Amino acid sequence: MQKSEPKPNNTRFQIRPASPEEAGLFYAQLPVEDERLGAIGHVRMDFGRSGNEFWHTWWPRGPEELNSPTFKSELQEVVDELRESVLKNRFAMERYCYGHGGKISGGWVQNYGYVIETENYRYCLRCNPSPGDYNAYLTAFDLNVQRQNMAQQEKPLVGRVTFVNGDTQEFTDVEAYLRCIEDELPDRPITGFRYETLTDDPAVRKGVDDILFNLFGEENPRPLEKYETPDQGMKMGGM
Repeated sequence: MQKSEPKPNNTRFQIRPASPEEAGLFYAQLPVEDERLGAIGHVRMDFGRSGNEFWHTWWPRGPEELNSPTFKSELQEVVDELRESVLKNRFAMERYCYGHGGKISGGWVQNYGYVIETENYRYCLRCNPSPGDYNAYLTAFDLNVQRQNMAQQEKPLVGRVTFVNGDTQEFTDVEAYLRCIEDELPDRPITGFRYETLTDDPAVRKGVDDILFNLFGEENPRPLEKYETPDQGMKMGGM
């Protein structure tokens, strides 16, 4: 008997099961995390009562400029390919999940996570093959934004600000840090705004004090030279 030739693999996108450490990528994030990760948005999908329908809705989660024609075209290609396998229908999803692993924590029933990465984007598909619920969420992230944010994080922090509601911002950009202090200090009694200067750069520390003195209608009496030779044991400033 002649041995049959293997069928060619026509898939363009490689899909892999998520690791347990990646579970957070498949659920809603705080806006600051969406920004850091370059979130573009997610497609919410379900297969209807019969399990053979395909309803979907797009939910934006990032700046509109990230939702570019190039991204939209690739997203369509990714969904079209997934429709041939895991997203073919609810029964196909159930078989796929049980056969490919990818269990992730979270949710009231067992969810499964799968990741597709291309040159510029990461797609995280969360699957729930149970009837009576949304069956899938496909979240898209811009990898170029992630790379830029990672490069910025490698810069040393110059300061950190917090608010009474728990919001926290960290700054590597001096001008942005000083501008935030200048904008937020007047409302400190209401917002619980606090700042902490993390750099020993004399110009930054003097700039912070200049803003504080100016708030009370005074001029900072300390010249820059005094900041360049701080007293022994002097710590970074904050409020």
